[in-house]
Amino acid sequence: MKFFKIFFLLINSFLIVSCNQENIEQTETKTTIVEGYLYAGNTIDSLKVTQSYSYGQVEEEVITIDDLNITITDDNSQFELTSIGNGFYQNSNLVVEAGKTYELEFERDGETISAETYVPENNATSISTTQVELEQIQAGVFPIGGINIPDPVEVSWENNEGDYYYVLIKNIETNPEYVNENIAQSGRQFLFITEPQISDFYAIRTRQELTQYGTYQIIVFRVNPEYAALYESSGNSTLSLEEPPSNIINGLGIFTGVSSDTLYLEVTKI
Repeated sequence: MKFFKIFFLLINSFLIVSCNQENIEQTETKTTIVEGYLYAGNTIDSLKVTQSYSYGQVEEEVITIDDLNITITDDNSQFELTSIGNGFYQNSNLVVEAGKTYELEFERDGETISAETYVPENNATSISTTQVELEQIQAGVFPIGGINIPDPVEVSWENNEGDYYYVLIKNIETNPEYVNENIAQSGRQFLFITEPQISDFYAIRTRQELTQYGTYQIIVFRVNPEYAALYESSGNSTLSLEEPPSNIINGLGIFTGVSSDTLYLEVTKI
């Protein structure tokens, strides 16, 4: 499940976005930052709490916060999270359910820090084919007459609600053979992630995105608007200090629900 969080772990790099350093003073801050992602069907294993950087200073380390009394409440029950060090908290007994609303709450420095999120229902996905045949391009050979390019592989789902989705495509072989040996990098697994969008399909380009032979895992994530806003801000260096994307009350960060569906695709050699 770790690779589900590739984008999620980037949060500290852009939640606190500094303005032009010539325009701000060095200001100490103790703002609490929360990174909490509730995956439908999984336990809570890596909710993280840190303290923000000091604005205007060049070199700062992330300060993790342990030993907080953090609770997560659903419609019927309240669960306490256990501190496991380095700012991480977990509860192996709480299995996140799609269609439920969860509330986060804890106290720090006399303030109640809280957030609420809804875990979206999972929409089943379909794929136009489960196998693609690709001709291999040998090292040092550049086909003059061109090569066969199969039609894109279409992954689709219903999205009547107009929600945000993104797709992760990962080759899960240990040491896959490259379709084009000219770009081969031994031991490197293929991984591609789309941007969160309001959509109901994604077309996998067979030559551009299926660069290795073997089995691909295709995971379609359904995410909430706060996650889409966080992702969009990751490439924006012009946010002011007063406008970081966040749904945390008396803090910064994100507490959001995620659901997903998984498909598999085989890429074989002609």
